[in-house]
Amino acid sequence: MDLTTKLSRFVINYDPSSNDVEPLPLACDSQQVVLKPFRDYSSDLKLKLDHDKRPIWVFPDGLIIIETFHQSSKAACEFLVTISEPLSRPELIHEYQLTIFSLYAAVSLGITVDSIIETLGKFSKNEIPDALVNAIRGHCKLFGKLKIVLLDGRYFVEATSRQELSYLLSDERIKSARIIKKVNSSSSAAPSTTGTNAGNRPEEDDINKSDFNVAQAPSLNPNDLAFKISENPNKNKDNNENTASSLSLTDQTSNNNSNSNSNNMIYSFEISGDKVDIVTMASFVTLHRPLLSEYDFRSDSKNPNLDVSLRHTTQIRYYQEQALRMMFSNGRARSGIIVLPCGAGKTLTGITAACTMRKSVLILTTSAVAVSQWKFQFEQYTTVDPNKVHCLTSSNKEPLGPTSEAVVLVTTYTMMAFTGKRSTSSSQIISQIQEREWGLLIFDEVQFAPAPAFRRINGIVKAHCKLGLTATLVREDDLIQDLQWLIGPKLYEANWMELQDRGYLARALCSEVWCPMTASYYREYLDCSHAKKRKLWVCNPNKLRVCEFLIRWHEQRGDKILVFSDSLFALINIAVALKKPFVCGSVDTLERIKILQQFKENPNFNTIFLSKVGDNAIDIPLANVVIQISFNFASRRQEAQRLGRILRPKPYSGMKSGKVINKTSENTDISEQPYNAFFYSLLSKDTEEMEYADKRQQFIIDQGYSYRVMTMDSFPLENENLQYSDVETQEKMLELIKQSDDSLDDDELGVNIDEIGKISNNSDILSSTITKVSNIDQISSTASTSFSLNLSKNIGKDSLENPNQTIRRPALSLKKNTSKAKINEMHSLFRQFHKNR
Repeated sequence: MDLTTKLSRFVINYDPSSNDVEPLPLACDSQQVVLKPFRDYSSDLKLKLDHDKRPIWVFPDGLIIIETFHQSSKAACEFLVTISEPLSRPELIHEYQLTIFSLYAAVSLGITVDSIIETLGKFSKNEIPDALVNAIRGHCKLFGKLKIVLLDGRYFVEATSRQELSYLLSDERIKSARIIKKVNSSSSAAPSTTGTNAGNRPEEDDINKSDFNVAQAPSLNPNDLAFKISENPNKNKDNNENTASSLSLTDQTSNNNSNSNSNNMIYSFEISGDKVDIVTMASFVTLHRPLLSEYDFRSDSKNPNLDVSLRHTTQIRYYQEQALRMMFSNGRARSGIIVLPCGAGKTLTGITAACTMRKSVLILTTSAVAVSQWKFQFEQYTTVDPNKVHCLTSSNKEPLGPTSEAVVLVTTYTMMAFTGKRSTSSSQIISQIQEREWGLLIFDEVQFAPAPAFRRINGIVKAHCKLGLTATLVREDDLIQDLQWLIGPKLYEANWMELQDRGYLARALCSEVWCPMTASYYREYLDCSHAKKRKLWVCNPNKLRVCEFLIRWHEQRGDKILVFSDSLFALINIAVALKKPFVCGSVDTLERIKILQQFKENPNFNTIFLSKVGDNAIDIPLANVVIQISFNFASRRQEAQRLGRILRPKPYSGMKSGKVINKTSENTDISEQPYNAFFYSLLSKDTEEMEYADKRQQFIIDQGYSYRVMTMDSFPLENENLQYSDVETQEKMLELIKQSDDSLDDDELGVNIDEIGKISNNSDILSSTITKVSNIDQISSTASTSFSLNLSKNIGKDSLENPNQTIRRPALSLKKNTSKAKINEMHSLFRQFHKNR
């Protein structure tokens, strides 16, 4: 059998006259794309005569491929990102997928179905298949017609036609949630959702009469925005870019506004506030009519205004402006999700949205350190009164004050979602949160919001508008799709490579280093439990040798290094042996801030070991090297978040052109490459860790990055006197692993630090690092030893004369009775940490 015959069994010929066309997916994730039989479209898709002048291919299943080297590719990419979901964006070819959710997001932004089809046709090399056109029209006709609005403490469902509202009311759950007001002759008309009376058309019991509130549709006034709209937001793009044929974001917004200023009317009915989730779910899941959440903040006379605006020195970037336009394009605040790369300014984007709305703001983030960062940056970028910015953490519980005054509250997901017994002060603040109407609810790291433990937050906080911020809109389950109705559609997603090429992100070199296991470790690996297997591949002596070498090499260059390990067993052992400070869950907030401050200011304090607490929501702008020795299995989000720790733009980028070097010889000196950030993932060869790493890297590769594969032989390890080159040290580590239990030690609060500490006699340094805050300066002098440029110098290794010496579990210093002075000291330290940034 020849090759052609063999391949024909796996190829399906596409027949445009048949109905064998797969429907558009609900959402699309590159990790979840199932390999399907190849489809042969060569004889059926009709190429246009001038196909060479067009940049994209459009297939019947909604897959779109774009040639980024084409002269009009930038305009096409700008359009595609508003109507489809990016699957993969390497240097020359990008893949996008039309999905139901992406079309929903496009329609919610005011793009008409005719504009979608027409613009696709302008950019496409081939005629758009009829089946795809019908699918787009079929889905889009259901979207963008219904909205849910909170006005003056009342929830309204809006539509542009009476028929849509009547269809909603055919569902018994929605019908029972409707509030029917009986109005007598002396009563005034029901308020409309634009803040004016809708005329003398009160609602009646008879639904068949379709008597709804009626009002004029609102429009955008640029003067209501906290940021200035650029005349040409794409002015930095190539002049030869053909944008005339594209549906630009500016034009689409203007067209939407001009239409809204015509005689368009909106109809609405009121629903019960405690049944909003029921109505949203029923409309979305059962009736396939998603409710778009919008807030007419200009007409909100009930809730107090927050006296806040951006400082004159605060300027937002072009992509932040584009994202905010999507949120405020029709004069209202639209709920949804903004996706920006790590280090691209998600915090400032959320702050600018809050300054535009000027209402009470509640911000949810992932840790107490992140809470302090949000508070500081709110005060740094805006004119807000610091007394109006409150923090709610386990150690900081300040009352919010009367509801007649607008405030900013920053807290954590776990603090809000806690279901156990609260302290009196916490219960009081939660009650104040429930009593208040919040203009804006910001979900920092929004990918955590769909977690079952955090969903109850939506019921606690009554918010007019919800804004999700993230760099990694991925989860390893299907819960990410629930964000479409929990928060809203994706409003904007930036291109990582574009921001890197334009200098807004550091130029990062990603490397995967393969480290073979030693014979004794691999023998044990082949016949032990899964938990011990993991400890063995993490503590592989060859991996630790490479880690130590990379730390020395980069410290000589003056780099700032973060070493990540999910395994606390490895984290603490290696940090102690190398005399480096570490941060994990048992290190209190004040101590973390002091360590970060030293990392920023002390030239001899260049390396920190971090557990998973450092994955996100920690601002370490000076870090430019990440070494990863242990990770959370196949988590794509964690891989991207850790890369994001070093993506802040660096002062010396070494960029000579806008091109990215994707291939580097294994023996090439990395100091000669135009990179200013370095990401190393150290892997134990021929173990399960290799398979997990392959899955973890997919999201980063889809953003356009590539991994350089290196072997342990690439480094001159034999010329160095490394800690873990000593056979006795290796065997003592192996014995500890054998004696350990089979539990995974990723639980930050459950690890037995006393047992781990037996490996080294450096317990005095570790204890000082995590318990003696006052001696942090002394620690820094020994934490990072200065090495000469001669890598062959004998550094020396610590002896193991007292292997039985133990380390006490550190006590948490910030508890419920933490003094006000200590809390103020923490915030003062954080302000000092950000000084002169």
